Amino acid sequence: MPDLHHFCGGAVFPGRAAESRAYPRSVEIEERTKVVGLIKAVIAADGVVSVEEREFLSRVVGRFGIVDHNPSDSVIPSDPGRATTTLRGLAPDVQSRVMALLVEAAVVDGKVEPEERALLLASAATLGIDAGALEERIARRLKSNVPGV
Repeated sequence: MPDLHHFCGGAVFPGRAAESRAYPRSVEIEERTKVVGLIKAVIAADGVVSVEEREFLSRVVGRFGIVDHNPSDSVIPSDPGRATTTLRGLAPDVQSRVMALLVEAAVVDGKVEPEERALLLASAATLGIDAGALEERIARRLKSNVPGV
């Protein structure tokens, strides 16, 4: 099984400059839209979307250059099955970077609720990422409390 270092493309992503590597603009608009949907699924998994999570989503949408996104659109929770199917449908070279971005979305409000964790664990399993490696990444990101994107 790949470890988290492999899953993050070898990058540690400690701050914003490194974060930009997690989602290159070369990703097609259709895939970027899918990634935004995955982020929405993570931040809405617990049924509550915090101000920090909405701001994170807005930053990602801006960085992705998605112009027809309405920030007032409701964010609707998604089941892990739908999210993992979407993740599997992304280009293989994009999947691991998206997984790193999903972790950032989950930790942006300073906590990871059980529903968010379940979605992350299901997504990691889909990509063959060790659950322990994912948990370590989550703990590191929560401890660093560095806002992503």
